[in-house]
Amino acid sequence: MLINQIKSDALIARKARQTDTATLLTTLYSEASMIGKNSGNRESTDQEVLHVIEKFIKNANEVKNILIKTNKDVSNVDNEILILSKYLPKKMSYGELENVISDIVEALKDINSPMQIGKIMSVLKNSYNGQYDGRMASEIVKRELSN
Repeated sequence: MLINQIKSDALIARKARQTDTATLLTTLYSEASMIGKNSGNRESTDQEVLHVIEKFIKNANEVKNILIKTNKDVSNVDNEILILSKYLPKKMSYGELENVISDIVEALKDINSPMQIGKIMSVLKNSYNGQYDGRMASEIVKRELSN
């Protein structure tokens, strides 16, 4: 489970006296584990943890943009983004995503109208969540359905 990997990495960083990394990972672990605890006192799922990581990266990018506008050093924020990105699944290339969507459309034989984009996106999300760019997927699905 991803949550256990983060906890382990936080401990390793603490032992190596990498205080910035340890603090970041401990904070990430705490926030991610609270989702499961608040939802029935269970362990957070990988999907829930990925959502928290993406939120952390989004916030770090917002901070980075503010620092850039004020001509401040962004190296610490870049380092945080790099650390957090290691826990995200590899994103599919355009070609890989195109092939996956084509397979989904082929498998769902009753899909024949651009109005049914939601069915394809739902299957894509359930099977490949976090592994693709949503905007790119939407464009490919629309093109696929218009053929």
